[in-house]
Amino acid sequence: MDKYFVGMRVEVVGHEEGFWNSYFGAIVLRVDRTKMRVRYEELIDENEEYIEEDVAMKHVRPYPPESREVNYRMNVGDDVDVYDREGWWRGEVVFVFDGELMVYFHYMAGDDTEDYGTFPLDRIRIHQEVKEVAKGFAWSHVKVTG
Repeated sequence: MDKYFVGMRVEVVGHEEGFWNSYFGAIVLRVDRTKMRVRYEELIDENEEYIEEDVAMKHVRPYPPESREVNYRMNVGDDVDVYDREGWWRGEVVFVFDGELMVYFHYMAGDDTEDYGTFPLDRIRIHQEVKEVAKGFAWSHVKVTG
């Protein structure tokens, strides 16, 4: 079974400076042995065309499933993804408000810069990690708190 296929919805994992710990939705256009061609769902160029690019397989993951934990209450220390600037950005909950969370972002790998933001719950998802298994992919939630 091919784990990636044309038409599949995936996320391209940010792998360049300034984009660490980010995920951008895309559709697979072509699959080769070590890379794939994708068209981003939200990113557009100066001509207002959706950006297409060849991406190494190691920088792509399947689009994560919707969280089944709809009643899960986010807590300080939870690992989350925030939808902002046309992609998902990984961070950590540092403060819980009524209907909003303050999140610290980790995308400045190796940099001491601190970046925080406050976001409504509908723009936040529990961060999930994926691993390849014999029949496809297995997902696990990353929850720091109990």
